[in-house]
Amino acid sequence: MTLGLIIFFLVIGFLFLIVEVLVTPGIVIGAIGVAFMGFGVFKTYEAYGTTAGNIALVCTFFGSIIFVFAALKSGAWKRMASKDTIQGKAVDDHSSKVSIGDVGKSLSALRPSGNAYINSVRLEVSTQGEPIESGKQVEVIKIQQNKILVAEVKEAPTEEQNT
Repeated sequence: MTLGLIIFFLVIGFLFLIVEVLVTPGIVIGAIGVAFMGFGVFKTYEAYGTTAGNIALVCTFFGSIIFVFAALKSGAWKRMASKDTIQGKAVDDHSSKVSIGDVGKSLSALRPSGNAYINSVRLEVSTQGEPIESGKQVEVIKIQQNKILVAEVKEAPTEEQNT
């Protein structure tokens, strides 16, 4: 393998590493870059011997470290980072529309969480671990921050069931 092709692999690997650090998230492009650089160093050992391979390995290693250090010192991360802030909330607070003792109907199976319709509002609710089937009457037993805990309303036994 010619020296030009080895240098090509090392440079392409380094460019992939630059793209990984400065442009794309994840590790795929960086891993490809490291593979290119590793292949270039391997071919240097194979074609030119141990001394040239060691020089290529050390230069590639320290070149990568210098690049990362320079990128951190230059503030490249700050230029790419978003400076916008999120003003909205992720969870709607329906707990003010519901109070302990309110009764509703489960819209989905609660195992232990799901949806229920309480006080004309569709809510995400949870049980204390017991499963409740869809269509059952549920009662609000506890409200913690944004979490509404419910229990199944057990019907009182009728005269026919007692006999």
